[in-house]
Amino acid sequence: MRTITIGLLGLGTVGKGVVALLQKQAPKISRTQDFQFKLKSVAVHNLARHQNDDLPAGTILTDKVATVVDDPEIQIVIEAMGTIEPAKVAICQAILNGKSIISANKDLLATAGPELLDLAKTAKVDFFYEASVAGGIPILRILSSSLETDQITQITGIINGTANYVLTAMDREKQDYATALQAAQKLGYAEADPTNDVQGIDATYKLIILSRFAFGQSLRCADVPSQGITTITPAQLQSADQLGLKIKLLAVAKEFNHQLFSFVGPAALPAAEPLAHVNGVQNAIAIQSDALGETTYTGPGAGAAPTANSILSDLLATGDDIVKGNCGREFNSYRRPARARSLAAVPQRYLITIAGTGNLLSIASSVPTAQWKRQVTGNHYWSGLTPVITQAQLTALMKKLQKSHQQVAALPLANSWQTTPAPVTV
Repeated sequence: MRTITIGLLGLGTVGKGVVALLQKQAPKISRTQDFQFKLKSVAVHNLARHQNDDLPAGTILTDKVATVVDDPEIQIVIEAMGTIEPAKVAICQAILNGKSIISANKDLLATAGPELLDLAKTAKVDFFYEASVAGGIPILRILSSSLETDQITQITGIINGTANYVLTAMDREKQDYATALQAAQKLGYAEADPTNDVQGIDATYKLIILSRFAFGQSLRCADVPSQGITTITPAQLQSADQLGLKIKLLAVAKEFNHQLFSFVGPAALPAAEPLAHVNGVQNAIAIQSDALGETTYTGPGAGAAPTANSILSDLLATGDDIVKGNCGREFNSYRRPARARSLAAVPQRYLITIAGTGNLLSIASSVPTAQWKRQVTGNHYWSGLTPVITQAQLTALMKKLQKSHQQVAALPLANSWQTTPAPVTV
């Protein structure tokens, strides 16, 4: 049986999960494949922290990345560093040394993916990154394999577990944002600095990767309008419940007429839709396509074991390519350029919420510019659903409301956007 030698960069949560699962599943791999893996070297930032970590007998623990990426015996490098620039330098060096790459680094793949993947293709090595999006959900292989013959028209994802946990806690426990975030941090669901998660940056990176597979389009961060959940209030969540809605941080990409519309941010979602029931740290991705209609894929979006499972699936695919002499094939070869557009700029419906102590009951009649579809009034808040209106009309409406009310907020209603020319009701 052939032995394939691998090296690992990083031994944090993901790296430890990879080592543990690789040892646990070694007998099964040997029974189902005609090769086995040997973990030769692991590079870490601080040697002292990892002296007691459980590594396979004979594995070299080093604080020098070059020990892994320059070793001629190592054929596959698993990158689990979780950074951008140091990881990029290490990956480039490994590729130039003829090593295949497996990574879970969505930040790096979203910002420098095409460059790295072109380098790997030129060097005729594999570069797989299933774990970079939605942790344990094999969504990239579903898109590149199972749905390869289908035409995808829209992807809607809840792809950040931290933000979803916070919004779930705010909704169920009636907590404010700060309290829910603090609880998430205590449980380990949020980082000490949660900026990327709560500001929609992490979800934007993942949507960029998903769009390459689903639509063949390489979006830039600047192409995707994004906002976070930091300003969401209990009043918005409570009024949404009364209107049969749930508020979620959504990442959306929708293709129409050679245009790719995208958006990342909190949105109101009808409670009858499957994504409305995805709570806590779970992830879910709904795909609309010509042949299958709508399919939804759910599962853990992070964590040591789910992420390690995706990395090991990439490891098996790379090992198979090495044995068959087939390295260098692209993980995703779909290319279909489209004009990048903002989904936030198209006509759509909005959930308007006003919080305060004024005469909330008089709001609907005092704002004739919008024909409210539904309205609710609660304890110190009022909410209404607008008809489909343009962004200019929303701006004018918000200015009018803000003249007499300090706390006015608007959230888009998911799937109400009109990417086709349509009459706007005012």
